[in-house]
Amino acid sequence: MAAKQLDELTWPEVREEIARGRDTVVMAFGATEQHGPHMALCTDRVLGEELTRRVADALDAFAAPAVPFGCSSHHLAFPGTISLSDATFHGIVADAVSSLIQGGFKRIVLLPSHGGNFAPLAAALEQLEAPNGVRIDAITDISVLAGIPQQGATEHDVPAGEGGLHAGEWETSMMLAIQPQLVHMERAEPGYTGDPAEAIGALFSAGVDSLAANGVIGDPSRASAEHGEAYWQRLTELTLEAIS
Repeated sequence: MAAKQLDELTWPEVREEIARGRDTVVMAFGATEQHGPHMALCTDRVLGEELTRRVADALDAFAAPAVPFGCSSHHLAFPGTISLSDATFHGIVADAVSSLIQGGFKRIVLLPSHGGNFAPLAAALEQLEAPNGVRIDAITDISVLAGIPQQGATEHDVPAGEGGLHAGEWETSMMLAIQPQLVHMERAEPGYTGDPAEAIGALFSAGVDSLAANGVIGDPSRASAEHGEAYWQRLTELTLEAIS
């Protein structure tokens, strides 16, 4: 069955759906941050909304609005980025979950759509205590995303350095598949294209700008909507496996 978009319903409609057994809600935690010279600042929010919809469809659940801000301090060298402190992020998670529980939801699924939100979400969940009868499922291990660049390498012959960690081939492809008007391929250019595993430490400690002046960790030039839809199918599968 199709997901129900939570914020497009009235409160009596939500109550009726819950009474009929639709008591699962999916929420993504995105970001407003730079994605190179070729993609919009809203990329992680848009990706979160799409992942929420696909997962909610599979679970016959509500799709909650994505949180548009995240822990993005490693992108603050680039104008337009808005970042939350870990403490603020923890508070948002706690308040959102508490609100949904009070509203009668029995299963809450939390999905980061920005790499910098995985660890803070894990920390936030350690501070939560769900009441009896309420289940909270969350993706807190960023390695879940590893299946996407692996698919790019095996199925599309995209090297790991081009797939990248941020605004590279796979993330650009996923945006082309769902919101191509937010992608400007004529501006797409490579940034850091070395081993992504070696870049992670510097990315979070010294900032993305220490690796790439254009904010790109990867090379988006070979991105396509076709690749993107394949990545979406794989990410949805990996997410459903992780929360089962």
